[in-house]
Amino acid sequence: MNRPELDYYAVLDMPRTATKEQLSLAYRRLAVRLCPHRDRRYEQDFVPLAQEGKLTHLSPMGEAKQWAYINMAFDVLGNELYRAIYDRYGEAGLFEGVILPNGYFPPYQYHGDHMRVYEQVFSSYSPYANVIDAVTNPPSLYATREHGIGVRHKDASTERIIHLSLEEVRTGCVKLMHVWRQEIVDAKESRLEKRKHTLKLIIQPGTTAGTRYCFKEEGDRYPTTIPGDIIFIVADKPHPQFERRNMHDLVYRYNISICQALTGFIFYVHTLDKRQLKIVITDVVQPGYQKILPLEGLPKCRNLDAVAALKPAKKKFDEFGDLIIEFNYIFPKYLTPGMKAMTREFFGEFRKSELELEREEKKQMQ
Repeated sequence: MNRPELDYYAVLDMPRTATKEQLSLAYRRLAVRLCPHRDRRYEQDFVPLAQEGKLTHLSPMGEAKQWAYINMAFDVLGNELYRAIYDRYGEAGLFEGVILPNGYFPPYQYHGDHMRVYEQVFSSYSPYANVIDAVTNPPSLYATREHGIGVRHKDASTERIIHLSLEEVRTGCVKLMHVWRQEIVDAKESRLEKRKHTLKLIIQPGTTAGTRYCFKEEGDRYPTTIPGDIIFIVADKPHPQFERRNMHDLVYRYNISICQALTGFIFYVHTLDKRQLKIVITDVVQPGYQKILPLEGLPKCRNLDAVAALKPAKKKFDEFGDLIIEFNYIFPKYLTPGMKAMTREFFGEFRKSELELEREEKKQMQ
């Protein structure tokens, strides 16, 4: 990575051995000071006055940036799975995703809703948390002649799979997703009509399978509910030549004869970005042999939306996976007696030459 990794424990001013309860208390002590909606009259209920002048390593930053840092840090460390990934693989593994024994852990993405983290922690602790939530996020109400007055609840999310070709993953692309949804078409909110709606999906180069793109409240519109989210989940489309491995590596399989395996050969690979690579094999291609071309795989996709202050915008994708070439042996389907005799004679002479070479090497060593 182009910058030092962020130490989330240092952000909360706690050691790595801290328990979840200790991390929660550390977050509370900082949050009651930094919450932009806090009522300063009540700060003394949570932070002793003797600590009012206490400085931390975040103190030189503005309160808005400190507020963003502590919420992201607790969103990770307050979740047992996220914390385990961060402790073992660091921030890079957290943002890029890792392969776990029980499956693939997709890249972590901070939702950016600081008050959501605050409310989860203070819902049963802060005497003014509910007031803050009501002011900053008031409940949505409906008032219709048919249904009366009530609180609008959010509909369930709709998930859809979007298959991407490896060419689209390699270069990135823009997808226009057309969805049909119910919409209110009159001022009295009494008549619904199904209409076509287009969502713009920006695919970054190197996007991994399992990445989720959420369009908030883009679902059906009904008078008494809040529209649900529409979520697109990325999946790889099968490719005739390449296969993705370890998120960013590409595997290419090439068929060879026994003669080629022993004597060497040259072939060409047409890449996803329409280049042609000349591959020269001079080694004996034994079972399990692989030819690895560094930086010829897929770009390594970065998490660009974790916290705006932490990641530079419009980052170039300058890191790539590898191209791994594997070989399949093609044996003849049938040999005549004459062909078998020629093969035995050839390998007999071949073995004699091997023994002579071994004897010469032993003499030179002596």
